[in-house]
Amino acid sequence: MPNIKRKSRQYLFKNKLYKRGKSRRDLIKESSFMMIVGLFLLLINYFIPQKIELFNSFKNNVIGTLNNLLEILSYSLEILIVLLICFTFLISLFLIAGSINRIVKLLLPRSRKIRFR
Repeated sequence: MPNIKRKSRQYLFKNKLYKRGKSRRDLIKESSFMMIVGLFLLLINYFIPQKIELFNSFKNNVIGTLNNLLEILSYSLEILIVLLICFTFLISLFLIAGSINRIVKLLLPRSRKIRFR
């Protein structure tokens, strides 16, 4: 039997929303704080020297980083190929040894002794 007193999930936060708008004083306070922070960030940006050189070096650094990532990927691919070669070589050795063992057991006659277990 379902719980009737349990509210639907889609209306879970319906009564918890802040329905009243903010007062003018709060809005002015928030807007002045945003203005001060924006002007402070512009001031910090103004005092940074040699912005053009920083942008050019940023472009060069990004290109160098991407080249390094491509080299890392190519080296990783080579490492994976070498590991695959080693793994398949070991598996082939085990398979060959197992097949030789089976052939030897089939070709050599067994002893006529009766084994009791």
